[in-house]
Amino acid sequence: MNGEQNRPMKRYIPGLDGLRAMSVLAVIGYHLDLKWAQGGLLGVGIFFVLSGYLITDQIILEYKTKNKISILNFWNRRIRRLFPSMVCMLLLVALWLIMTDFPRLQALEGDFLSSLFYMNNWYLIFHEVSYFESFGPASPIGHLWSLSIEEQFYLVWPVVLLIGMKLVPRRGKIMLFILILASISAIAMAVMYEPGMDPSRVYYGTDTRAFAILIGTALAFVWPSWKLSDRISPSARALLDINGVLGILILLILIGRSNEYDDWLYQFGFLYVSFVTAAVIAVLAHPASRLGKIMACQPLTWIGKRSYSLYVWHYPVIVLSSPTVNTGGLGFTQILLQVTMSVILSALSYKYVEEPIRRGNFRAHLNLVRKRNMGKSLSGIALMILLYIFVTWSMNTTKPEPDSDVPVITQETIQSDDSSDGGG
Repeated sequence: MNGEQNRPMKRYIPGLDGLRAMSVLAVIGYHLDLKWAQGGLLGVGIFFVLSGYLITDQIILEYKTKNKISILNFWNRRIRRLFPSMVCMLLLVALWLIMTDFPRLQALEGDFLSSLFYMNNWYLIFHEVSYFESFGPASPIGHLWSLSIEEQFYLVWPVVLLIGMKLVPRRGKIMLFILILASISAIAMAVMYEPGMDPSRVYYGTDTRAFAILIGTALAFVWPSWKLSDRISPSARALLDINGVLGILILLILIGRSNEYDDWLYQFGFLYVSFVTAAVIAVLAHPASRLGKIMACQPLTWIGKRSYSLYVWHYPVIVLSSPTVNTGGLGFTQILLQVTMSVILSALSYKYVEEPIRRGNFRAHLNLVRKRNMGKSLSGIALMILLYIFVTWSMNTTKPEPDSDVPVITQETIQSDDSSDGGG
């Protein structure tokens, strides 16, 4: 009985949902070209560190409690968590383009296929699709490159970790191996980056972005959430919170002041952001942290729980409802409509697709909706469609002049068939 009580347990950490919310809002602000989020592409790096920490924390806990890792179950959980919402988005975008711009859909065939197989970032690299210097209409699914990097990590990492923990039981040696890999990745980004040249290769590459995820995995070894106790001294608690507040302030300043053209980002900036993010995660994951409780406030946790859905849905909404290649000329009303539409779609996706499938009760949930709430569901869908039509119409009846100072997130011209761009 004692053994069961002392057994380490998985913890839900609401403060990390607050960090997710901050990250996805930064990314959305960046794609809307809001001045306070000109460095919002750093939000993706924050997500990478978070993913590395949480996934490795779960794997280590499973190995600790069961002395094994079920890799197939792990992959199954990841697929059920990530694949359905993305597929729904891809289907809706494809249907919309069939009705409105079929040649554009044909030009994006490679983007769709590579996204389905989580190889979109390498597709963009091999087809030399620039994130910064291409022209033509933006790809509505150009943000999926980052999901490809994460899924490639989910495919490989549990296997590597299981082998490592079986062959090298000493945590220190595994940590050293992880840090060596992270160093190689960070050095690769710095060396391959050429100031004044297009940095798309290092921006998209799994090899040059892996250090962020690996820093998160290293943190899971030295700061496992299931080992942390709230029984610490007042001075230690104060030190935790001070470090956390400083870390969040640094991230917010960088999100507001940096941009994708800064050389230092590729030379050491992304690495620095990863370390700062790891420090913030360490604070928020600690049960004694007062900052963790502040970041766990209801609005932030609501957004954070739906951050994946928001990331998946916001970019096609912005691209397909904007009259110009970028969104620099859009007014407050148009931006508000785009954000509203993104939130509605992500909330519907989270409630009716992601959660039922993740929890394994999608069929039962569908039957319940059919029996009890069919009228409400149809009304909701009709409202969503009407809102989307209104948003698209209002955007396309406004023809602002493009801002030449705003970085254009585009694909190559459809005529060249090298479509799609990167999404922060």
